[in-house]
Order: sequence, then structure tokens, then C-alpha cells
Amino acid sequence: MKFIDSLMAFLRAHLTKDQRRFVKFVVVGTSGVPVNLGIVFLVTATCTTLMTAGVRDTLAYLLGIVVSIFTNFLLNSFWTWGDRTARDPSGFLRRLAKFYLVSAIAAGVQFATSVVISSLMRQSDSCTVALYGEYRLYHLLAPLAGIVLGLFINFVANNLWTFKRQDG
Repeated sequence: MKFIDSLMAFLRAHLTKDQRRFVKFVVVGTSGVPVNLGIVFLVTATCTTLMTAGVRDTLAYLLGIVVSIFTNFLLNSFWTWGDRTARDPSGFLRRLAKFYLVSAIAAGVQFATSVVISSLMRQSDSCTVALYGEYRLYHLLAPLAGIVLGLFINFVANNLWTFKRQDG
């Protein structure tokens, strides 16, 4: 706990409020990565005979995105932009809708990136190494590339629109 307190004091002393907000956003987004990848793992590890690999992977990527968006919204609403949402507690559902819309755009980028990179990586022996059963290296790398691209879209749009400053 002392380490966390020291780290927070350091960040408060050396970063602006907007920079600290971005750090929080990245921490929340980072927490969504294991949620996203965990869903991808669960689907690819358990749905081995129900569908083709391409359909299974598409479903896994979509479910990973949807679940991680919701957990990220909750954390961002209460921590990253908690100073803004506290003044408007009745706007929870409105913000949730906006967050999903912004996230849908970023998720579209993430999804397209995952599918395209996954397709390209399936052609490379080094990327089709099995990590567990049907779970391959490309199942890890393709979504990570999409997540990074979606990060910047999400932060800017959510900061300016979903959780915008309330004047007054």
C-alpha cells in the first residue's frame, strides 16, 4: 500500500490533471485486456467442435470486446472521470449509451484489426504455435494490436463527449 501511495503522490506532483486522467484510462483499459483475452480463451478453448475456426474466432473476439467494454465503463465512470460523473449521477444510462457508441467505433477498429491480422498470422508457422489446445499465438497477438489502435479513439471521444466537463 505504501508503494501505491508513493506512486500516486509522484503522479500528482509531476503530471497535469489531464495526464493523470489518461494514466487512469490506460490502467482501466489495461484491466480490460485480461477480461477481453480471457473471454477469447474461454471461447476458443471450449468451442472446439461446434464451429469452424474462423467462426469460432470471430465470436470469441466479439464477446471479448463486449464484455470488456462494460467492465471498462464501470471503472472509468467511477474512477477515471469520477470527478465529472459525481455531479451528474442521474446521467449513468446516458453515459453508458455514449460509452458503448464510442466503444463501438473503437471496437470496429479493434475487431477489423484482429480479423485481418489473425488471417495474415494464420499463414505464418511462427504465429500458429499452439499455446493451449486450439488457442494459438495469433489469438493473443491479433486482439492486442486492435486494442492498442482503439485506445486513442476511446480516450479522446470519451473525454470530450461521454464524460465531458459540466460547466457551472
